[in-house]
Amino acid sequence: PRTHASSISGALRNSRVAVLENGKQHAELILTSIAELLGTSHGVELVTVAHKSVAAAADPAVIDELVATADWVLVGSAD
Repeated sequence: PRTHASSISGALRNSRVAVLENGKQHAELILTSIAELLGTSHGVELVTVAHKSVAAAADPAVIDELVATADWVLVGSAD
């Protein structure tokens, strides 16, 4: 039987991911490293890295770019 984890794994396979980093220390490194690991294990392609302020929402143009280029987005990081 198919498990929840295998459903997620199947959904990730050969997908396109974007990273939206929030400017916190090491956020870009952590998020892009996760994307790269998913690339190795699931064929995920990192298509773009966008930046936003930790204190504000992402600019609508950034959101438009993410929607146009990626199937899903990794976002956020804590110190």
